[in-house]
Amino acid sequence: MEEKLCEILQRFGFTQYEAKAYKALVGIGPSNASYISKVSGIPRARIYDTLESLVEQGIVMTEESAEGAKTYTCLPASVFLERMRNSWLADFSFAEKELKSLESQGGKPDNYISTLRGRDNILAFCRILIRRARQQIMLSIWNPMYNELLPDLEEAVEKGCRVRGITFEVSRPLAGLYNHRLNEYMSTLRAENWFILSVDRRELLYGHSAERDGNAFYTDDAVHIYLLEDYVWHDVLVNRLVEKQGEQLDHWILPQMEDFFNRKMLPSGLARTGYKGQT
Repeated sequence: MEEKLCEILQRFGFTQYEAKAYKALVGIGPSNASYISKVSGIPRARIYDTLESLVEQGIVMTEESAEGAKTYTCLPASVFLERMRNSWLADFSFAEKELKSLESQGGKPDNYISTLRGRDNILAFCRILIRRARQQIMLSIWNPMYNELLPDLEEAVEKGCRVRGITFEVSRPLAGLYNHRLNEYMSTLRAENWFILSVDRRELLYGHSAERDGNAFYTDDAVHIYLLEDYVWHDVLVNRLVEKQGEQLDHWILPQMEDFFNRKMLPSGLARTGYKGQT
């Protein structure tokens, strides 16, 4: 936990020694350099220049006694954190304005598709799209990624957005989301998890589920959006029909799929082809 805190302080712009010195001062209160060195683990040869650097930044203050001994005091944590927050927000606002201005100058093709990779990038982009939503969010999503995005989806619902679509292996999906029925075929797809996220019929993100740490694809192309929203709707529709007609219809569907795609829908075949057929 202590190492994690020092890592975060370094992201704020501190050196490793500055992070250790500030953390030590928060814990022990006003102290001399020798004691701060002992608590923080900073070598005596480096403690003075480290503290002086923090003094120059206004994060540590000094008080000198009549005998010439120095006592160091740090900013209270609440003041320091507020200062960091304001600095970060100012930097973020500036970067946002400038980068969006540069992006708009470059233009983009009519049929725009871009690729992003990795769990954190995929989840971050999903959250951005969900925050942009004004009317409707359409989803096809498996349980691990659904749980990651649930707070963002709930916030969108509170703002008045409709959430529609289908979930996989989710015990209690939000109203408007239909949980896919359990069957043997679906169990073969667990290693092939995917997601579809469409926002206001204007923007679409789809690809490997975030926990697979693979690729996802963003587009605002109307044809992509129509086809994948239609895919989600047909998945919901088939599940509703099976629910009404019972297991007899469920057993009829798989042979029909095998005939249509001219191959057996077996686990080994799925792994080989990567097929994610709708059922």
